[in-house]
Amino acid sequence: MIMKNKQFIILSGVLLLFLIFVFSYNAGKKSETIIIPNKEESHVDDDRNSGSFQVKKIYRLPKADQLLGWSSSNSIVGFFKGDDTTEPQAHDLQRLSFPFEKPETMKSFDSDTTNLKMSPDGKSIVGLTMSSDKTSLHLLSLTNNKKKKIASFASSKDVYVQDISWSNNNKYICYLAIDAAKKGKTAVNIFDIESGTLKTYPLKDSDEKESLTAVSISDDGRSLLLTMLHGQQYRIMTGTISGDSITIRNKRQNSYGEPVWLNNDQFVFLGTGETLYEYDLRNSELSVLLENVAVFKISNDRKKIAYSLYDKDNTYAGKLQGKNILYAEPIYHGTNPSGIYWSPDGNNLLVYEQNQYFSMENSTARFFDDHSYVITFK
Repeated sequence: MIMKNKQFIILSGVLLLFLIFVFSYNAGKKSETIIIPNKEESHVDDDRNSGSFQVKKIYRLPKADQLLGWSSSNSIVGFFKGDDTTEPQAHDLQRLSFPFEKPETMKSFDSDTTNLKMSPDGKSIVGLTMSSDKTSLHLLSLTNNKKKKIASFASSKDVYVQDISWSNNNKYICYLAIDAAKKGKTAVNIFDIESGTLKTYPLKDSDEKESLTAVSISDDGRSLLLTMLHGQQYRIMTGTISGDSITIRNKRQNSYGEPVWLNNDQFVFLGTGETLYEYDLRNSELSVLLENVAVFKISNDRKKIAYSLYDKDNTYAGKLQGKNILYAEPIYHGTNPSGIYWSPDGNNLLVYEQNQYFSMENSTARFFDDHSYVITFK
């Protein structure tokens, strides 16, 4: 009996030592917990991160005569100044790609090509070519360099093209055609990119005291925003395309500059008093977005806005949500920009300080001094 008790005590001791060894070994090892996230939750955006504009880097660009905008998310198209200061017979359209140091020539334009406007996606350019007997409107693809004639006007007809613009979805080009021989009668011309067709809509019963200066078209091709000059005041009128005519609404909004479509039913514009408004065509509701605005630009996806204020020497960026601007914060200090371009993906801004002057040969061609920057975000 005593022998059995001794064996039991010995076995118990051995077992206790074994357990102490095992626990001591595991305690010395690093433990970690692995959490497998829910599949649906992994796709939820964090508004705080998506709305934040943290500047990663600022690039100063080479001197430019004219900037047209972004051809891609990391390339800018324009006419950059070379070492030769003499007036050239041809203008080289150039691309300036990341890291925005040295432009490369894309295409040479004759000096009689004017009013160039790049599409929002940066894939095409539309512009006027003038000769002794006619003026032609051409569409140029920047991807395959193909050129297409949209319209042509004989010089003897005294028809002038004014304010060429694109719809935000790149589907339509519209412009004003003013007939000087018919007391300034104006027509809205709309070119459908997909079908390749051009339609003309004469404007009837226009006020002789008002001069049309600009037109822009909604993405669905059904609505127009017409800017007109009445005395010293710009006004915005809305129009609806029905059949072969345009129905104009009589209600006018005083503005400073041209309006911008948010969608097919809403647009924003800078009103008197430097107030940025949003207008809803469905219920005629006018809402204040921001006050004391000098310059503004909305991103291609209509979710972001960049702007400057008259009383602040900064450039700001924010997120558009409903009738509010969220997460607005300064992104560039020390100057008040003259113009702003968002890159197609909304991750970069082209900002320029514009010492604007006009070509003597073409009073509508804008040229800029050399203070241009690209701001990239994290």
